[in-house]
Amino acid sequence: MARLKIDGYGQLEMNNCAFPRDGRVEAQCKLDPDDFKNIPCENGMILAVDNVKRVVKLPKNTDFPVAIVYSAEHLYDERKSGLKDFALTVNDGVYPRLGYLSTGDKFTTNTIELGEYKDEDALKTAVDAGTVYGTTDASGAIKVQGTRPESLYVLKAIKNTTMPDGQYAIKFQVYSEA
Repeated sequence: MARLKIDGYGQLEMNNCAFPRDGRVEAQCKLDPDDFKNIPCENGMILAVDNVKRVVKLPKNTDFPVAIVYSAEHLYDERKSGLKDFALTVNDGVYPRLGYLSTGDKFTTNTIELGEYKDEDALKTAVDAGTVYGTTDASGAIKVQGTRPESLYVLKAIKNTTMPDGQYAIKFQVYSEA
């Protein structure tokens, strides 16, 4: 499988999400040093939250609740001032902020695993036809597919759109929760 080709890191726009208003937010768990040793934590990832060990992990194990990363962007280099230039690493010493999605929430992201689609054009055509669903993937990106998944979150792609910097993205709506 391949990830959607983007310039920089994944981005997230919360179009209509309840978790910032009702407090279903996790911000006291560090990145798992094994899972994030070689990859960054990007906005738009859906990750597993282990509240016993107080760590955030890749969603390889369905025994943990999952939440979407929406960390505040800290841009320290004036030459890199776009949202696409922000990601967290284990060495940053900063904990990610995650929100627990609920049915009806809407958000836009380009943190997408292409799944069964060969490229962006094939994915756009399927989204326009109304036949794309998203779910969690072991990589943390949202895996898209043409059939409704029977796992954790069920997300419905409702619109082809773009991120603020003009990169392709998909607007999702949560159809069911974990």
